[in-house]
Amino acid sequence: MMSKKTPTIKGISWNFIIVATVRKHKGISNFLTRISMLLNVVGGSAKRRDMIRDINHEQVRKALGCGQLETGTGLNQEQCLQRPGDTRWSSHYKTFKSLVSMFPTVVQVLKVVEKDDKDWRNRDQASNLLVYFQSFDFVFYLHLMLTTLAATNTLSLSLQRKDQDIVNAIGCVRSTRHHLISLRRDEWGKLLDEVNEFCAMHDIGTLQMEDTYIDPQQPRKKSGITNKHHYEVDCFNEVIDWLVQELDSRFNETSSELLVCSAAFNPRDSFADFDVDNLMRLAELYPDDFSFDDLRELRHQLCLYIADVREDGRFSNLNTIGELSQKMVQSKKHHRYTFVYWLLKLVLVLPIATATVERCFHAMKIVKTCLANRMGDEHLSNRLICYVEKEILKKVTNEAVVRRFMNMEGKDRKYDI
Repeated sequence: MMSKKTPTIKGISWNFIIVATVRKHKGISNFLTRISMLLNVVGGSAKRRDMIRDINHEQVRKALGCGQLETGTGLNQEQCLQRPGDTRWSSHYKTFKSLVSMFPTVVQVLKVVEKDDKDWRNRDQASNLLVYFQSFDFVFYLHLMLTTLAATNTLSLSLQRKDQDIVNAIGCVRSTRHHLISLRRDEWGKLLDEVNEFCAMHDIGTLQMEDTYIDPQQPRKKSGITNKHHYEVDCFNEVIDWLVQELDSRFNETSSELLVCSAAFNPRDSFADFDVDNLMRLAELYPDDFSFDDLRELRHQLCLYIADVREDGRFSNLNTIGELSQKMVQSKKHHRYTFVYWLLKLVLVLPIATATVERCFHAMKIVKTCLANRMGDEHLSNRLICYVEKEILKKVTNEAVVRRFMNMEGKDRKYDI
């Protein structure tokens, strides 16, 4: 059993972290709340969803007729507004990208709801959303979120992979951090140009950045700052600073050292990154798993191990640490190099707080309902595996299931296939 003091990389659920972090900003929190309201109003019924599809189809047809869009395979696909979820990776990014391309359609649907819906609550919500969605604040926060999520999307996608290669994780974290800092330093002007271009395209009023900022909540109170200061310093810079701080906090020096030392297990290019000293430093971070005598034995095993696997052709085309561990078991080398294999297993456990874990917790809410709250642990585990590993389960044929059911020990079952 792994030690309770085993080091881990905390907080790798990066998409969730981004949303939680930016929600500290009042303007962005209000923006995300309005997005949720929009999805409830616009996508609240099959009729409105059909309306979105029909209006968007008509607008695409007109754009194609005017030559504003090109035709071709994969172009102009049918679009919809996806409801974002904090534990569904990159869902916010997809929602905001869809909103940019479908903005005229969304406004038109809101106008229809405001005018014709029988429920006064929906009419009032649609009216309030129309005012907000045609304001400079909405356009700015939409493009700010798109910019920050685009900058971190590669890291989010990397960390959500089930076969995550932690060797490259530290490089992705560092490059994302550098990109965010570069974004803060150089990209304000580009973001503002995109906001103004969107406003001009959809007849939304813009603001002069040198004018005095007016707080919508307190319009009579003098803010003492310009629009430029508010949107650049208090919004743009502040949000990016928070994200950089979160990266530094969750991938601190210890976490980075774990990843750097783990890179020595990289099997690519005939184990070119192998480094005994780094692996020994990694083992020293697990005092409950390796005693002083174990560390001395580990050093000798590492020297024997690397000479062995480099000469063994079965290890010549490996790319990930996961593949290395599987090949060690298949070749029975995990019995020969017990301490090396134990350290390898500890490395594989490092990225435990990944999207797979979040999916399991999300699946548990669906599988273990109030009507099934007396389900045993084994039964629950089996059902969760079926729910989480859907892609693998699709490969299992009905005939294989029936055959296994028929061949269960102690059972005499008959079935005509």
